[in-house]
Amino acid sequence: MKFALIGDIHGFWNEKDVEYFNNSDYDFLFFAGDFGKLGSFGKIGFDFSLQGLQKKAYLVPGNWDGTNVLGLLGEVKNLSFLKWLGSFGYAKRMRVFSEKVRPLPIMGYSTVVLSEEKSLTLVVGRPHAMGDGFSFAKNLSSVYGVSNSEESKIKYKALIDSVSQENLIFLSHNGSYGLGDKPTSIYGADFKKEGGDIGDEDLQFAIQYAKQKGKKVPAVLSGHMHHHSPVSKRERESVVYTGGTTYINGAKVPRIRKGKHFHTKIEWNGGSVTAIPIWV
Repeated sequence: MKFALIGDIHGFWNEKDVEYFNNSDYDFLFFAGDFGKLGSFGKIGFDFSLQGLQKKAYLVPGNWDGTNVLGLLGEVKNLSFLKWLGSFGYAKRMRVFSEKVRPLPIMGYSTVVLSEEKSLTLVVGRPHAMGDGFSFAKNLSSVYGVSNSEESKIKYKALIDSVSQENLIFLSHNGSYGLGDKPTSIYGADFKKEGGDIGDEDLQFAIQYAKQKGKKVPAVLSGHMHHHSPVSKRERESVVYTGGTTYINGAKVPRIRKGKHFHTKIEWNGGSVTAIPIWV
C-alpha cells in the first residue's frame, strides 16, 4: 500500500497539489495538521482550499487549527490566564476550520479501518498536540472529555481495545516521546540550545500499549517540529526506525519552494515501511 504524509501546510497548498494527489496512485493521504498561518491583526487564517480533492484522506488538527494567538502564547509560556482567554470562541473557530478543510472530516481520538484485507487500522491521536505537556486542555475537555495526559492515556487505551485489526498506523500532530533529546532529534526542542525531548508521552504510551496487546505498529505519522533547526542551522531527523516502528515527521516548512511541492511518500508491504521525501 502507498500513502502520502502532508505535514504542516501553514497556507502552502494550491490547485497543483489537488491535481497531483487526485492523479496519484496513493491509497490514502494523511494530513498531520497546522493548516493555519498568522494573518493580519494577529489572527490565524486559512489561505488555502481542499475543494476538489477526491483522494481518500484523513487529518488531525494541529496547534494552529481552531486555536488563536492568545491560546498559543498561553501554552508556550504556560500562563493559565492566557490559556483561559484563548479558549473562548473555540467552537466557532473549529466550525470555520471545518469549512476550510472540506471534504475532509476533522478527526481526533478516533479510528478508521483502512484495509480489512491487510488488517490495517488508522488511529488518529490527540488534536492540537504541541509537545512539552498537555496543551489546550479546556478545549479538549469540552469536546473529548479529556483534560490531562492521564485521561488521554485512558482514551487511547479504549481506542486500541476497540480495534480488532492486527496492524495500526498512528496519525498525530506532534510525535512520540522517547526518540531523542537533541535539537536535531526528530522531536527535539530546537528552540533550546540544550535540546530536550518534547514528544508526547500519551502517544508513547498508546504505541507501547498497542504492542503489549499484540498489535503491530508499522508507522507513526506526524509533523509539528519543522525539519530545519534554527539552533543548529541543520535539518532535524525526519525518519527514525526503532522497536519495529518507523516514525515519520512530515513537517517541511514551507512545503512549497521554487515551484516544487513537498510531501513524504510511504510504502508498506505488509511488513516493512519505506519513507521517501518527494518534491514535485
